[in-house]
This record gives sequence, C-alpha cells and structure tokens, in this order.
Amino acid sequence: MKEKNLKHFLSPWIKNLPKKNINNLVLDSRKLKPKDIFIAIKGKEKDGHDFILEAISKKVTAVLSEITEKNQHGKINYIHNTPIISFFKLSKQLSKLAERFYYKPSNQLKIIGITGTNGKTTVTQLINQWSELLGNKIATMGTLGNGFYKSLKYTNNTTSSSIDIQSFLSSVLNKVKLVTLEVSSHGLVQDRVKNISFYAAIFTNLTQDHLDYHENMKKYELAKRSLFTDYQVKKIILNANDKYAKNWLKQFSNKYTIAVTIQDDTQKKYSTKWINAIYIKMNGEKTDVKFESSWGKGILSTYLIGKFNIENLLLAMACMLEMNNKLSDLIKTSIQLDPIYGRMQKFNFFKKPICIIDYAHTPDALEKSLNAIKLQYSKKKIWCIFGCGGERDQKKRPLMGKIAEKIANQIVITNDNPRNEDQNKIIKEIVIGCKQKEKIKIIPNRKKAISYVFFQSNINDIIFIAGKGHENYQIIKNQYIYHSDQEIVLNLLGKTT
Repeated sequence: MKEKNLKHFLSPWIKNLPKKNINNLVLDSRKLKPKDIFIAIKGKEKDGHDFILEAISKKVTAVLSEITEKNQHGKINYIHNTPIISFFKLSKQLSKLAERFYYKPSNQLKIIGITGTNGKTTVTQLINQWSELLGNKIATMGTLGNGFYKSLKYTNNTTSSSIDIQSFLSSVLNKVKLVTLEVSSHGLVQDRVKNISFYAAIFTNLTQDHLDYHENMKKYELAKRSLFTDYQVKKIILNANDKYAKNWLKQFSNKYTIAVTIQDDTQKKYSTKWINAIYIKMNGEKTDVKFESSWGKGILSTYLIGKFNIENLLLAMACMLEMNNKLSDLIKTSIQLDPIYGRMQKFNFFKKPICIIDYAHTPDALEKSLNAIKLQYSKKKIWCIFGCGGERDQKKRPLMGKIAEKIANQIVITNDNPRNEDQNKIIKEIVIGCKQKEKIKIIPNRKKAISYVFFQSNINDIIFIAGKGHENYQIIKNQYIYHSDQEIVLNLLGKTT
C-alpha cells in the first residue's frame, strides 16, 4: 500500500469507494481527529454505533460500521457527505485492517508473545530487564503499560486492541528490533493479535481464572493453546512442568519447541531444545539455580522469591538464548534482575515486619505465593490480606479462603475491586471456604485492613498483601478510586521510623 486513502486501503474488501485521504483508524470517538476513520463496533459496555454522529461532527473521512448480515456488506450510506460503510463481521477483521493500514510492522520486528494464567508480566519484564542489561533496547506492551523499559504509558488492558497493537508496532519500528507482548486469553478469543508474526511465544501455566468469561477450563485451555496452533509462531517456549504444556509438547512434535522444567528431565525428548533446573538452593535472600540445557550448564543466582519465579526466570532465559544472547552473559547478569513492581515485591526495613505485595488473585497464584513465603521464612508468622474481585469468577472465592486459611497464620479479608457487586456478599463467599474462623478478621476498607495488620504484627512477622499488585486504584461501583498498596505500606513504614 503506497498511499493512505480510503479507496486503496479498503480495496481488498470493498470496491467503488472515493479516493479520500485518511490519517488513522480510531475505535474511541473521543480520540477522533479530522480525516480519521471511525470504527463503529459493539463493545462490552458501549456500542460504537451510538457515536457515529459525534464522529461525523469531528470531520472524519468515513465510518466503518459493523453489520451481521453478509448481503449488506459494502453498502454505503451518506450522512452530511460522510460515507457510512457497512462491513460484515468488522471486529473479526480489525487486525487484518490494522496490519494493512500500518504496513505489516510485525514482519520487521522480533515479537515475543507471552501467555498463561500467572507469570505473564514477570516473564515479560524479566526479558525486558535482561535485554536492557545486555545493551539491547526493547519495547513492550502489557499489564504494566505500553512503551519502553522504564518508560511505560498506562493501559486498561493486558492486551490492547488490534488497532492499538499494530499502531504501536509501527511507531517503534525505527527505535527497536525487539518487542515483548503480553497476550491474554481475552485478546486471543477476540482476535486482537491476529495477523502478527511472532518470533517466539511463551506459555507460563494454566490454572483457574476468567471462568466468568470462558465458562469452563476446556474453553480456557483452547483459548491459550490457540496462540501456538492458530498464529504465526516461529519458536514455542513451554513451562513443561505445567500439565497442559506437557500434553501440548507431545502434540507439537512437528514444531520448534523449547521445554523448560524444574527437576524433570523426561520432557526434553519431546522438544527441539530444553532447559532443566536440577537443584535449587536458598542462601538467605538469594536463590541459586543449578541447571542443564541444550546450550550448556551453569548456576543462575536470583533475589526473586518462589519456585514459580524460578520457572519464570528459566522461561525468560530460554527466550534470551533463542535471541542469540550468550549463556555466560545471562549467568553473569541474572543476579542483577530486580523483582517486578507489584510481583512478590518486598519491603524490608530494619526492625520492621517484612511486607510483600503481589498481584495474586487466583487460587493457584495465592497458594504458590504463600507457600514460597512459608518456605523462605519458615519460622516467621505470616499475615495474609486479600479479597476477590466483583463481577468476576465467583467459584474461586471459597477456594482462595481455604488456601489462605491453610497456609497463613492470620488472615484479614478485605476488598479488592468489588465493582457493582455487594462487598459483603463477596467476603461471605470467601469465608465459606474457611473453617477456622478464629484466624480470620474482616475489614472491608483495604487501607484500614493493611494498617490494622501492620500495627498488630511483630517485627519478625511477614505481611503478605495480595490481589492488587501494580494497580493504583480500586473499582467501587463504576468509579476508579485512587489506591496504592505500595504507598500505604511505605507511609506506614515511614510513620513508625
């Protein structure tokens, strides 16, 4: 495509269009500028068709309007000389449209896709950190934001819209060669990453989450698996300790795969390449990981907490090796990798309880995080503060209550993001999973819950604050209210120093 005009841009789909200049493809009517194309599709909460007149008032070149009747495709109506173009199943074609509009940017970049229930952000940010440490500038899109390492712009979704993704990739073409992209199951089902060429795709794990959206684990698995079967992926990196990945590895015998395991050398026979940690040793705050691999053997040292973070570290290392980084350089620099913001983030002050903030909001993540803390600080009392999100998977609430009660010494149940659901109902459903009611205190106000535990705890205790991680808000009703677990913890530490 040599020029950005309406006729040429839409020629693969629709004929007989006027040769009008176009600037951008835009989904949000509030961001429209003259000569843009407004994409009118029905969203989860709002329908783009309700904003067509607003778009026309902003002097757009055209409106693409999603329709469900195939025989109406290509029909053009005019409002104030602005063409309203009917487009059959437009939302399914968005990635293809955006790819054409931005000249297929993924073909000129190495794009790493990272998917899985837990660990996406950690693996993504470890790759970002490691690349920068070794002198390679990197761009990224994900939960912590879009942009460059240490220069991120906040985003609402883990995986942005297909238009935003293609636009972002186009914008970084002259600045980087490498992009990491967190890929959510919602993003896969909604075709947001269609028409992207992935140099590598990484799978972390699959455990219960998002069943309010996917209905059951089988559909959830198929959504995640589709990244490796339905997309252009050159290299597949799997956490082969995960039961789903074990099955996939055998099914992917005709693909280029890397199996990453901890103390399991049975998976390497199914993969093209492999990494297996054979021994993990904790030395105070530091953990040493002895490994063997297709690239050689060695010891990685890290300050990351938990076996699940060792898996994340090894997945990141496999990716770095596939991008032709030297094993010796990775071994040398692994100790310099910082914990990720809001992911097992530790606040350790002299003569104060250790506070750990994490995003754990699934049964599996809560269990693994608490077990990791118990293993690392075996003789210390553990306080666990958590809640569950409203209008999300309700089945996990009693499971998380049961897990917290089983591992932690004291539990305070509080609000997460209740949204439009009754906070007391959410808390009651968590408590259903608990038997030892004497271990549990309910304080709905999250700030008060954290403060209560801080002042009740002793200096040798561990305070684990789960669920919010990096988020700096709470969603109560339809309002985003400022809230930062980190800020509250730092203020409490400052008040008592």
